[in-house]
Amino acid sequence: MTKNRVPMYPRDGAASFELPSKKEGTIQRMIPLGEFAEMFTEEETFKVQSPESVDPARANPHAMWVTAKIADVGSSSPIVARTLIMAYDMLKSRIPLSDPEKIRNVLLLMHKIKNNLLQCSHSSATYIEAEKEQAEVFANTVQGGGTRAYANFPVVPEIESTVTNFLISARRIITEVCQIPVHFWGTKQTHSSLDYLLDKELVPRLGNEHRMVVWFKERADIIRRIIEFRNGQEHGTTTKGAKLVIKNFELLPTNEVHVPLWYLDGQRPTSIAEEMPIIVEALVEFAETMLVGCIDATLPDFPPMMLVQVEPKPVCPVQYELIVDASRLKFPTAEQEAK
Repeated sequence: MTKNRVPMYPRDGAASFELPSKKEGTIQRMIPLGEFAEMFTEEETFKVQSPESVDPARANPHAMWVTAKIADVGSSSPIVARTLIMAYDMLKSRIPLSDPEKIRNVLLLMHKIKNNLLQCSHSSATYIEAEKEQAEVFANTVQGGGTRAYANFPVVPEIESTVTNFLISARRIITEVCQIPVHFWGTKQTHSSLDYLLDKELVPRLGNEHRMVVWFKERADIIRRIIEFRNGQEHGTTTKGAKLVIKNFELLPTNEVHVPLWYLDGQRPTSIAEEMPIIVEALVEFAETMLVGCIDATLPDFPPMMLVQVEPKPVCPVQYELIVDASRLKFPTAEQEAK
């Protein structure tokens, strides 16, 4: 028997490693994503790879684990908590989806959505900080009385590229969120537009009065606006729609300075710095609600489960949880069992 025993290599033994971090924090989640996993503390994200994913051919008996810090945000980020972590918490029970492959695909999709939301949020924060810095420098400049020109007139550097990066991420998020129902309902066609998803899939399947349909119809305008803004950049000179106009700080005839604006040609201008965070929050809510809605619409009759809204916790501000619906649990009486 001893001669036939498969040798145990060092790579197969128990692993012990420390996270490459200088911050205090406990591990909140480790979420498998195929060939790697992501591990979250409150403030950081780490990529983890086992020897099996690094060396699946098992050529190296001493293959090492990989632990690398990849982001300065963790489970305390509403974006991380309300997308990937929420999806993992709800799907790990295998009740909404029983197929491991489907669960893996949903988690990989939510991972992409999470990353694009973080990129979108970063572009927003970068832009807002640049506009604020320029405005403060200008406001604190003592203007010479004998000159006919403002000193340190504010200009947001690379405003076009920053806005472009923001809108590219935002548009990708919409496309990816519209793919979520495919994994729950096995639809034959995918859609990159909420309008088409509603018309072709959600309304025929759920009906106009379903709360999921009503919710998305109420919020369709801001999703449509993001798409029109992005189209206005790419296709402004074609029949796709109006051109997106981006204006930096601007001197008005009254000698007042106007903050940077954006708008579709012919429509009312709005402040870029004010609208970007609104769009980010709308996209987080869009992704969160699409997942919650799909899970709610596909829950099995048994075990009886229900989605509940919970008070977000600072370390992981998930807003929805999947729990057993005790009100629908029915146990046989002694008389029924006797029969």
